[in-house]
Amino acid sequence: MTKRVLDVIFASLGLFLAAPLLVLLAVLIKVDSPGRVIFSQPRLGKGGKPFRLHKLRKFPDHWDSAGPGVTVAGDARMTRIGRYLERTKLDELPQLWSILRGEMSFVGPRPESLRYADLFRGELAEVLDYVPGIFGPNQIAFRNESELYPPDRDPDDFYRRVLFPQKAKADIAYFRGASLWSDLAWIARGLWVSLAGAIDWRRMIGLHGPILLLDLLSLEAAWLLANLIRFEGLPWGGNWPVFLSGLWLVPAVVIPTLVLFGAYRHPVRYFAFTDAVRLVLGSSFGWIVAYLIMVGVLHRNASFFLAPFALLLSLASMGTVRLLRREWWRESNRRPRHDHHPRILVYGAGARGSALAAFLDQGFVCARVIGFLDDQDALFRGRVIQGRRVLGSERDLSTVHAVHAVNQIWTSFEPEIHKHRRLRHWCEQNRVKLVVVPTSEPFRSLCGYVPGEAPFSTELPQVSSSRTRARGDQAVA
Repeated sequence: MTKRVLDVIFASLGLFLAAPLLVLLAVLIKVDSPGRVIFSQPRLGKGGKPFRLHKLRKFPDHWDSAGPGVTVAGDARMTRIGRYLERTKLDELPQLWSILRGEMSFVGPRPESLRYADLFRGELAEVLDYVPGIFGPNQIAFRNESELYPPDRDPDDFYRRVLFPQKAKADIAYFRGASLWSDLAWIARGLWVSLAGAIDWRRMIGLHGPILLLDLLSLEAAWLLANLIRFEGLPWGGNWPVFLSGLWLVPAVVIPTLVLFGAYRHPVRYFAFTDAVRLVLGSSFGWIVAYLIMVGVLHRNASFFLAPFALLLSLASMGTVRLLRREWWRESNRRPRHDHHPRILVYGAGARGSALAAFLDQGFVCARVIGFLDDQDALFRGRVIQGRRVLGSERDLSTVHAVHAVNQIWTSFEPEIHKHRRLRHWCEQNRVKLVVVPTSEPFRSLCGYVPGEAPFSTELPQVSSSRTRARGDQAVA
């Protein structure tokens, strides 16, 4: 009876406090994908009696029950907002209503889907003797269960054979001797793990340790510099506690916000415009939250000037660090190529040519991309793409070859028949291999060629007499 009374009190309080957040999440879910906000599914309750479990929807509304019955890391079914709901466990908030109805409790085994009802056999059937709940031993031990599934195993099979028996035995061992005080302890631990476990810090530090440290130093330096400028030196009097609070509050708020906004999603060596946008949005939101906590909770006398100025300083510092580290990585990974390695000239400096150069330069150790050619002189001449310069157009072939000793030309486009003939003739004379990428398999099928259609030959023709070449040129014309 005491446990039930506490469930009702805590659930009512939780729904009241979470109401504004639920409204915000509902709007985000609607904007992200059409359909219902709440996902409802039959689950096994006490005694095996089914009840409807409610969650904030993480998958597209039309998905229903297709796919495995468990959620794995990076599940392709999840929507954009669904990924954040999964990491933060905010999708569980509607279950407070189930607690009010008496179908669930704050502490209890997790209610299983009906598709796993056959697993409750023998001694494991004892799990159904208890009211299912939100918190408990397994909810703590398996906080990030989605990351436990091996990449080479069927998720359903792994859950049935490995995870479910472990979870069921742990639940039985605890709930046989559970008490009110131990339940309260699990609630406290569950709340903490739900918040702290939203970010996998061990994996994050392992992958992004250096840039995390540099971001931390950038935030501290930005806060210090903003205070030095605002007060023309270190702050004094009542502003000194504000300064000290900012040293720990700003990193504690901004770094997790950057993680949630995806600022560390890609390695720094691939830092691009989309990563810069995430950096700006995450930093701005984090600084706003930190300043509101500072003014609303810690120090009402905090200067309004500090937050926006420190934000600009930190963005400049973190952006510069990322660009410098990206260029450093590119330079350090440009391995020396030997003279006998292919020296490739990419013809076509547009998006496809840029991608082709990156594919050759970074995907093959022996390949050396010399630069680009492009016939749009006014647009491309002199520009640097993928770290390589646009060296000229078709008329500059001989000059570029004399300077760089090119032995392969890869075109990112299909040249018209006369241009193709000129390029082949020039390559024959200079013993340079011509590769017309769009007409080579498998790219040929991607460019809309009819099956069976013969593409331009990309092999270097045999040296023949001038008379034979002339007849061949007439035939091509």
